[in-house]
Amino acid sequence: MGLEHGAYCLGCCWLLFVILFPLGMMNVAAMALITLLIFAEKSTPLGRQLAGFAAVGLIAYGALVVFMPDLLPTVMADGGGSMQADMQMGD
Repeated sequence: MGLEHGAYCLGCCWLLFVILFPLGMMNVAAMALITLLIFAEKSTPLGRQLAGFAAVGLIAYGALVVFMPDLLPTVMADGGGSMQADMQMGD
């Protein structure tokens, strides 16, 4: 029964897992916000309406990021490179 439930959960939520893994490694606050949003959707009576508002908001945010990538929480304000490049420069 556990394997069946796990397979169902993975099948319906695989994209969320893909998003949360790098997001959690890069920005814990953003991961916590998404976790709270999902919890509120699942446990409050207004979950469906909250999900609709969240969907519209996230789609709008995604459209903005296409044109203004600096809005991403993972972009460094000083224009610095990746962590890998910073590590190589320190050697």
